[in-house]
Amino acid sequence: MSTPTPPVPRLPNKPTSSPAAAQDSREPHSSSDETGHGQVSPALERLRAGRPKIGLASGPTAEHAPGSIAAPAPDAGPRPPAGERRSASRAAARRAARGSSTVIQSVRSWDPDLVRRIAVTMVVIGLTLGTANAAGAFGGPDIREASLGTFDPAATLVSPAFPAPYLWLVIGTGLLGYTAHQWLPSQRRSPRHRVLGWLVVASLLVTLAWALTLQQANATASLVLIWLLVVLLLGALRWLNRYPAQTRTEAALVDVPLGLFLGWAGVTAVVHTGAVLTVLEVDWLGWGAQRWALIGVILLILAAMAVCMTDRGRIAVAMAVVWGVTLIVPERLFGDLQSTPVAFAAGLGVFFLIISAGSRRHRVDHAYRRELRARQMATVAPIDFYDDGEPAGSQL
Repeated sequence: MSTPTPPVPRLPNKPTSSPAAAQDSREPHSSSDETGHGQVSPALERLRAGRPKIGLASGPTAEHAPGSIAAPAPDAGPRPPAGERRSASRAAARRAARGSSTVIQSVRSWDPDLVRRIAVTMVVIGLTLGTANAAGAFGGPDIREASLGTFDPAATLVSPAFPAPYLWLVIGTGLLGYTAHQWLPSQRRSPRHRVLGWLVVASLLVTLAWALTLQQANATASLVLIWLLVVLLLGALRWLNRYPAQTRTEAALVDVPLGLFLGWAGVTAVVHTGAVLTVLEVDWLGWGAQRWALIGVILLILAAMAVCMTDRGRIAVAMAVVWGVTLIVPERLFGDLQSTPVAFAAGLGVFFLIISAGSRRHRVDHAYRRELRARQMATVAPIDFYDDGEPAGSQL
């Protein structure tokens, strides 16, 4: 009988799984060693210790090492198919579009008449505070002392006397009345206010911007803004002519303050243009200040006459221009800059302006009374001049 030979330890078979699976498979062995459920031979432990870690190998040497196994790319989780990714992106786009459409729908659901009334109210209050600040009511620089000299009676030959700028107080009070009138229940849906309100808002914002640029002595910007204000107010007047006032109260609270605003804006534009050209020392064609002052006064009167010949005469526009041009006369006769031709042209222009506005109002009122009388007479039976009891049409 031969003596038994001790068992020779065999090498483990070549692993068929990935190193990650092998590493996972080693964990149960180690746990079994710790718990005493299995034993690992010392030779297998030495082989495991001497085998290179394939997962840590990097570089070209590890890639081309003989007998090495290529390490798999780290697994970041299963990627969804391309179709699912496209559907998810489309769903996200639909959610974003749905959110933006919800915002647009909520904005469209606002009442435009309510938004317009709120905007007019806020801008009128803001302009009142801004004008008071520009006039130095809160301790800031006074716009009447600006270096351009728009409100200086001795700046140019077309500058009116000092009380002229106080017409802004009357205009501001009238705009407060207009703001209150648009909140009346009968005026909330009025088509007359739907465009007029936004024109008033734009005009007031331009007025505030002009006052700020005038404080900063920005000649070019202030000149552009004051003429832009005139254009906006002319658009408002055209809208008023398209939708005439229905009552005298509406005419007093809407047409009168906006008419005063337009007339005084025209006077201010001419005066401010003369002040800017004087500061910049511009003398086109070498005609001198007196000729250009005469041209400015004549153009102002003609433009005011053209405006006052619309609708029923626009007496408010005429009165604002008359206020400004009339105050030019004493300043040119007794002020620092005296010019008898300019004073004469201003006085004559005031006369023609009052005549043209008054005659237009008289003609319109006369035509209205004739139309009203014709309608009343159309409902009255014809007069029978024969006192025989027979109808008037039976006589030959």
